[in-house]
Amino acid sequence: MRTPDLPADDLAALPGLAAFGRTATRLHPRPGTVTAADSHVGGPLRWPADEPWPVCAHPRVVSEDVPLPQDLLDRLAAAERGRTQHNIITDEEFVLLEELAALVGPGFSGYGSMNGGPTVGHRYVSRPHDNPMLAVAQLRAADVPDLPTPGGADLLQVLWCPFDHAQDEEQVWGPTIRLVWRREADVTGPLATPPASAVGEDHYTPRPCRLHPEQIVEYPYPQELPEPLRGQADKHPDYVNTFMAPGWKVGGYAKWQLSDLLPTPCRVCAGPTRLMLVIDSGEGTEDARWRPVEEAGVDPGSLGYDADEPTGVVVGRWGALRVFMCPTCPGAPFRLDQQ
Repeated sequence: MRTPDLPADDLAALPGLAAFGRTATRLHPRPGTVTAADSHVGGPLRWPADEPWPVCAHPRVVSEDVPLPQDLLDRLAAAERGRTQHNIITDEEFVLLEELAALVGPGFSGYGSMNGGPTVGHRYVSRPHDNPMLAVAQLRAADVPDLPTPGGADLLQVLWCPFDHAQDEEQVWGPTIRLVWRREADVTGPLATPPASAVGEDHYTPRPCRLHPEQIVEYPYPQELPEPLRGQADKHPDYVNTFMAPGWKVGGYAKWQLSDLLPTPCRVCAGPTRLMLVIDSGEGTEDARWRPVEEAGVDPGSLGYDADEPTGVVVGRWGALRVFMCPTCPGAPFRLDQQ
């Protein structure tokens, strides 16, 4: 698949930006049949038969409902009726809500009822589990030009645990990630069937997709640019959408639209990391700037799948999970960020 060319006028309008261009590989996942020999999303991995399958032991986060006493609910309803402004809670309500939160316990996230059922308190709690991880993607260096090759590895396998986890160290709420780097030639007698993984969130189960890798050039988020170029980029009417690729990709630059630019130092050496992989909820195909030339003018309904969400994966609030890798430390340590 091919991305439409960046209009020359857009680059010319920002003199000096071209010097900061960096290649990235758009993966262009599209539903299809895949094998363990392919680069893909959501397919079987080329996994050695004598190597244990990864298991997630990180506590998963689950939602629990807690019964509430009717007396407390009645007092809350009476306090709400006493409001002088419908959208401003009273001091009495505030006290009652604190009482309710204390009753529900740590992880309190609100209260309510569903389908006419009883009103209950909601809380998120961590529960231990040992869950075989789920295959997310397999990337071959032969197919993906921007894939790193730490220690001579030419194959990256991405697995995660398809439950929400509170990963405080990374400040990420979502699946735990395991990256496995290996040399394809070393895999003999590959595993036929991996152990089944329990799934807590269906949108963490990727649909099998073939990849159509394409190397492009993209440019930094404005906050990563020096002045005065940063100021010029900030004034561009649609800088991020014009110069930064959406969707699943390897390499390139990270967007920081939710948090502003954050440091991502290596947890081993404290040196800089580099964006290695983006797992995105959408491909950005709704915008002509990033819609593949091959799909331009095609009736989306004729494709048999959602071209903007081909993998079925949703992370965060339809955001992106980004993997930053240390380019120098042995073992390719990484850290996560979610936007």
